[in-house]
Amino acid sequence: SSLDQTRIGQMLLDDGRHQGRQLISSEWIRRMRTPCALAPFYGYLIWLNLERSVFPSAPASSFFAIGAGSSITWIDPQRQMVVVVRWINPDHADAFFAAVGEAVDA
Repeated sequence: SSLDQTRIGQMLLDDGRHQGRQLISSEWIRRMRTPCALAPFYGYLIWLNLERSVFPSAPASSFFAIGAGSSITWIDPQRQMVVVVRWINPDHADAFFAAVGEAVDA
């Protein structure tokens, strides 16, 4: 569900902690966010936006879990937020992230 995706995203944002309990080591979270040698836009099961190559409108510090049906969990450490969007047309995802960012920053 979207709620479950949000919980996982929040745990990743919180460096592997949930409700004050370390569920995944912070070292593992750091490795997840380390670019792969073959694909610098990909870590351990997450898409990295380091060069803003995945979603140009999202901050470079953002990372994403992207699944079937264009189910996207956006983790934005800069804004300390997690956004889940499901069944979005991939052609419009970047514009959606831009709109959310502008609204939050306003």
